[in-house]
Amino acid sequence: MWLGRIDAAFDKLFSLARSAAAPTRSARLRAAVAIASVAALFPYIRYLHDPTHPADFGLAWFGAHALLNGADPYVLIGPGKVYDWPWPLIYPATAMVAVFPLAWMPQLAATITFVWISTCLLAYHVTRAGWFRLLMFFTPAFVIAAGAAQWSPLLTASLFMPVVGYFFAAKPNIGLALAFCGSMKLRRNALVGGVLLTAISLALLPSWPAEWIHSARNAQYAGPPLGRLGGFVILLVLLRWRRPEAWLVAVLAAVPQTTYWYEVLPLFLVPASLGEMVALAAACSLGILGEKMLLTTTDNVIFNRQVGALLVAFVYLPATVMILRRPNIKAAAPWSDPPNPRIVPEPAPS
Repeated sequence: MWLGRIDAAFDKLFSLARSAAAPTRSARLRAAVAIASVAALFPYIRYLHDPTHPADFGLAWFGAHALLNGADPYVLIGPGKVYDWPWPLIYPATAMVAVFPLAWMPQLAATITFVWISTCLLAYHVTRAGWFRLLMFFTPAFVIAAGAAQWSPLLTASLFMPVVGYFFAAKPNIGLALAFCGSMKLRRNALVGGVLLTAISLALLPSWPAEWIHSARNAQYAGPPLGRLGGFVILLVLLRWRRPEAWLVAVLAAVPQTTYWYEVLPLFLVPASLGEMVALAAACSLGILGEKMLLTTTDNVIFNRQVGALLVAFVYLPATVMILRRPNIKAAAPWSDPPNPRIVPEPAPS
């Protein structure tokens, strides 16, 4: 009985994804709320499975509390410290200021709220032109991002919703890549937000830039995907330099990052059809299956390099191939507003 219901639900989902009709705003909102409500369970399930290893958002949440109480989060967060985390803190203090609005909540509640808001915004906006992009929420890239309460869903939504650019300074490496590819309004918001968040953080902890740079330099596991095995092939995407999605792939591959699956979520804006979305989702799933089956090292630096190679092979290169199959013409960005069917263009003068 339950298998039949699940099968029927998936049939309905894929029939919607294949539909050429533009979804209504109310339908998009209902879908976004439903997806966000499911995604918000992921960090809770992670907490139940391992309460001693909180989601990544917990670093910003704890850091916000430290700043508000006059303490230094770079001293308090790390292996064996007050906030026991396996690695030194590599988030800038701007990330901690950005989560001040959620700092009054308990950590788990704030984490769940953050995931719900981020997912709801992204799910609502990616359905502007159709339902097929909802498949990104069934990929390892999103599931891992939601479970870890990462910033990538919220930052990806910024390409559709420029106001999110105010928070780019929370994760400036990915924010810089998305600002480069986004609208002028997004870049302006990113600049204003960066100045405000930096000013507040410096007022609370003037020493944080030096401490952050020191931690970031020691994070040997981080690096740009271009520097991973086979990463240089990604640059072929610039043969389609007139297309905005080509620059999204190239610039995202060029910025230093932890090279893990949640970082590639913006690349799921590249597919232009259900078939391409299924292909990229399947490739991503095969990639993480390869990680689970083949990677056995306990060295964090080696592990991230190997995962980076998998990201290149199973996400970046498939996205590159998709773009190379398109003509090198100036086209609307996948995250731009679809044309309004109610507006009929005037005929050209004879």
